[in-house]
Amino acid sequence: CDYAAEYCCGDYIYYEADKIFRYLNSPQCYCDFYDYAENEFGQTLKPRALTTKEEFTNPCTPFEINWSSRFILERESLEAIYNATNGHNWTNNDGWRNETLGHCQWYGISCNADSLVTDIDLRGNNLAGQFYYFEDQLAYLYFLKSLDLSDNELTGTIRYAQLYNLYSLTHFDVSGNQLSGEVDALVTPSLKYVDFSQNKFTSMPSFKKYKVSPLRTLRFCDVSNNA
Repeated sequence: CDYAAEYCCGDYIYYEADKIFRYLNSPQCYCDFYDYAENEFGQTLKPRALTTKEEFTNPCTPFEINWSSRFILERESLEAIYNATNGHNWTNNDGWRNETLGHCQWYGISCNADSLVTDIDLRGNNLAGQFYYFEDQLAYLYFLKSLDLSDNELTGTIRYAQLYNLYSLTHFDVSGNQLSGEVDALVTPSLKYVDFSQNKFTSMPSFKKYKVSPLRTLRFCDVSNNA
């Protein structure tokens, strides 16, 4: 069963410090093997591809099933951002698109204990491209807290509605690019810091919109040096 599970169900990650396994390709498949081994033989599955005596942690919990789909979706979202911003010409793209590394090990990416993206810091990294080509992908990074894309070569407009579901995002910095169109300082519900300075933005909604908004989290907003 041990060998069959790894052969049939695909890759996993083992976090040695926490002694936790994360099942990347098909946690449901591992769950089926886990249940079969336990019910039919009274034993638990053990990894054979690693030199560890640890047994597989239970892959049948709803968290494990959902975690895998989120993990894959986040990795695909980051890859789409890389492709849309000329990633092979970034100043530093260490780890990106490396199939042997988890995306939390890619340059500029930070994650929480569950390997879900919380911070993207790619400031001054020669990103070039239209912002709206990848903003749909940002919307899938539900645990993102900070996004810093300042001092790059990003152009075009921002469709803010695509980002509004990022309820954890508190820091948003796109300063020092070539973005245009409208500024919306209420880009996310929890935003505390936003910097639109040194771009080509031409308009901003009436400030009355922000005064009457129930969202009172914003503490810093810079829109200086625009068109």
